[in-house]
Amino acid sequence: MKTFIKILCAILAVLAITNCAVTRKLDAASIMRNMKVDFRQVTLDSVNIRSDLVEQLGGAIVGGLLPNPNVVAFVQNLAKGIINIDLGYAYLGVVLVVKSSDTDTLWLRDFAANVSLDTLMDLPLELKDSVTLAPGETKVQLTTRFPLDKRIFKLKEITKVSAKGKLVVALGPEGESVPFDFNDSREISHEEMVALEDSVRQSILNNIINNWVGGL
Repeated sequence: MKTFIKILCAILAVLAITNCAVTRKLDAASIMRNMKVDFRQVTLDSVNIRSDLVEQLGGAIVGGLLPNPNVVAFVQNLAKGIINIDLGYAYLGVVLVVKSSDTDTLWLRDFAANVSLDTLMDLPLELKDSVTLAPGETKVQLTTRFPLDKRIFKLKEITKVSAKGKLVVALGPEGESVPFDFNDSREISHEEMVALEDSVRQSILNNIINNWVGGL
């Protein structure tokens, strides 16, 4: 009898483990079936100009009030779309919207993705903050940066922006991790990209002017 009870307990334990595994698979399948990621927005957050830029151009001031000729030449070249020096970085804000028709909140455990500006740039994305994904729509704020070089003058030629990567989510703080691959893109208007390029260019000019005025 004792042997029979032991065998029965072993069978029940195996069935319980199997049932849990099946449940986890069903949960994972439910998450993947009921979740979608949409690319929503890209904006300029800030521009970080290298601190020694003016010094690299030969100093900010000549004769007290007049800017260095090298600085003047740089500004003129910038207006013409010419950059011949490392300027720093522009930081972009990217918004993805995660849509979930599940009734449970999902925990976002890991994130890895890139944003592609047509064929011009492919940039890694980083989460700004930790995120939980509520039922319905959740905006996920991301950030990336790109170097301030001659490519900034091609931003207005971009017509499509896409985000591709992987979310790793769980049904609870201690739940099993479920990877979810996504790939979404949107057409972006010429006006949006012209505005982005103009903002980058103006931020560079403002930094140069502030450095010059600050040296007076």
